[in-house]
Amino acid sequence: MGNTPKEKLLGMLGLCIRARRAVCGTVNVCEALKAGKVKLVVAACDNSAATDKRLSDRTAFYGVKLIKTELTAAEIGAATGKSLVAAMAITDESMAGAVEKKAEEASANNK
Repeated sequence: MGNTPKEKLLGMLGLCIRARRAVCGTVNVCEALKAGKVKLVVAACDNSAATDKRLSDRTAFYGVKLIKTELTAAEIGAATGKSLVAAMAITDESMAGAVEKKAEEASANNK
């Protein structure tokens, strides 16, 4: 991974997966939300309207922050070793804070 904020965010998402502090996929994210394990949800920018609504409704219901990144599902998938990842749930408090910080930096860099 490189040094741009976007690449740092992708690296952090990959680290969360390798540390087993995250789950991938909309269905798995919704199950983890229901179990009360999620600290932060990260969504891809190219999700369908139905997926966006599902994630938005579930995170609002369970009181978990949802970050809509400027990353595509393919980019998140490549960083996590999957094919396409529409959503990721971070289950560790400190890692969630780090991902949120990297996402803010990447978002500010694109403006």
